[in-house]
Amino acid sequence: MGILIDWLNRSKSKKVVRPPRRAVQPNRQRQRDVIKRAALQLTRVHLRTAKRPYLQTVYKVLVVLGLIFVGYLIFNTNFFVLDNLKIVGAHLSSQEEITNLLFPDGFTKVHALTFSQNWAKKKLTDIPQIKEVKFNKDLISDTLTITVVEYQSSIIWQTSGERFVVNRFGVVYDTAEPGNPLLVVEDLKNLPVSLNQRIVTPEFIEFVTSFAANLPRKTNISIERIMVPETTFEVEMKTSDGWTIILDTTKSYEDQLNNLVRVLREMEDNPPREYVDLRIGKKVFYK
Repeated sequence: MGILIDWLNRSKSKKVVRPPRRAVQPNRQRQRDVIKRAALQLTRVHLRTAKRPYLQTVYKVLVVLGLIFVGYLIFNTNFFVLDNLKIVGAHLSSQEEITNLLFPDGFTKVHALTFSQNWAKKKLTDIPQIKEVKFNKDLISDTLTITVVEYQSSIIWQTSGERFVVNRFGVVYDTAEPGNPLLVVEDLKNLPVSLNQRIVTPEFIEFVTSFAANLPRKTNISIERIMVPETTFEVEMKTSDGWTIILDTTKSYEDQLNNLVRVLREMEDNPPREYVDLRIGKKVFYK
């Protein structure tokens, strides 16, 4: 009887100690969830990897087609072709000269993208009277417009019975027409001159034009004739009163003009008969 009781007690204790089945299920569920998520991620990576080569191929095909279209549009259509030429601002230089310089065989048409503006600008600025050149390519009117900015004329240089127009940089660029109102400077040595030749400096032109313009403002005297006897370092100006002013063009025209005004005031009613020499600093010689 006692043995039977002990066996029953051991059987009950084993049932109580045995872990319930439900306690294991949550862990298994979590493992299944982890496996599913990993499988889903691997599937997505596989799908992205599988799609990427296809997209790259499509992209490359589109780029090639786009380049072909652009090339056809540029070189096989008239969209970028300019059929008309317009020249603006050319007064001292002729339009015919500009056209022949850029298009020796005559203007027909140019391509807006292949036309070299730098080359054309360099060619045109070699013309002495042209200071600046601008280009405009109008695809709507199919017109190439060349806008020219010219140097202002400064003086007329007379030598060997000929007259030449000189720009403010001292470069001869054209023959002077009769009646041209510019200031005339005579070369008494009659040295030969050719077009596009630089014969004087900008400082010389500034000196001569400034002195001749300011003399009547400070005196009642005007200049009738300007002469270069030897070199451009020295100039002689014959006045409306018949006597000559001798000047040094390497020095200040204002200082020499002020010295002349001072001397004329001191002389009052006894003006010079032949010349006034202003080349030696503050010393003035006259006769």
